[in-house]
Amino acid sequence: MGEADLKVITDGLRTDAGMWDKQSSAMGEIGRKVDGMRISRLEAGLFQVIYSAYESAINQVSARCGEGEKRMAEVADALVKNAKAYDNHEADTKKHVAGAY
Repeated sequence: MGEADLKVITDGLRTDAGMWDKQSSAMGEIGRKVDGMRISRLEAGLFQVIYSAYESAINQVSARCGEGEKRMAEVADALVKNAKAYDNHEADTKKHVAGAY
């Protein structure tokens, strides 16, 4: 694999990492907006019957968004780490192989 090929791969990994970071931020924003949908029992008024289910749904969606935000950030970090590993391996190979590309 030549330097140009490797650069395409590592650039692609870094581009994908940026996409995952943006999606992580978006997921966090969704979670914050869902938290803003909470209401009190008093605000529920006539809808007391479904208040517990509503609160439970808000809790679940908010928790899943928080988890998604963290996991998406982890994917982005892993992609960047892999791109760096490719770059470092290439540099090490060039040092040790005579006439390396």
